[in-house]
Amino acid sequence: MITTEKEWNRAFEYIVPTVSLGVAILSVVLGVRALSRISYTRAGPLGRRIYYRDGQYLVPVRYPFQWHDIREFVQPDNPDVLAVFSQVGADPWALYDFVCHNIDYRNDVGEFWFTPSETLRGHGDCEDSANLLTSLIRAGGMPAYTVLGNYQGYGHAWCEHNGQLMETTFTSARSAPDPENYCPYVLFSDQEVVELWPGALGDIFNLRRDEAIKLNLMARV
Repeated sequence: MITTEKEWNRAFEYIVPTVSLGVAILSVVLGVRALSRISYTRAGPLGRRIYYRDGQYLVPVRYPFQWHDIREFVQPDNPDVLAVFSQVGADPWALYDFVCHNIDYRNDVGEFWFTPSETLRGHGDCEDSANLLTSLIRAGGMPAYTVLGNYQGYGHAWCEHNGQLMETTFTSARSAPDPENYCPYVLFSDQEVVELWPGALGDIFNLRRDEAIKLNLMARV
């Protein structure tokens, strides 16, 4: 089930007073410091809300009323991830090639992030394949991040390993021919979130999307 923008916006109108009231109560009970630990941002249509609390970067990118720390989508200990890792091996480039060959790009209706297990069914959006590759590389104890940023001015996601840009919508592993067009905003793994400037995670959900650009990336051999 994928929630439509109209359904999500209607649900969001219900959740805003609840969250706002909760913050107001906390500010009275705990004092001004509560506001420094809890912040809430609404920034546009479906899937574009960010909720920061006690070190968590929460986003509603599955169902209404479900908030997920973005780190939850990188799962190096996931049994399905470990099974692929044991089959393919610890070479990051081989893992990259596995994702490119086995995960077909399909755009979301609105915004719906898959878990690595769901992506391994054979398809996903750019953040789904990037999260899968990050999970696979991290399964070997190697550094890797999912990067949220813009590509040619539109919202996009890819994987980064030791400074190497890995475009997971390609149909085979290769270096991106135009790395200058990739502008990172946020890097995250299962352990940390790195905003390249304050509020960058909120900014990324404000970017427009262009599925034609992503489909063109996927078609590159």
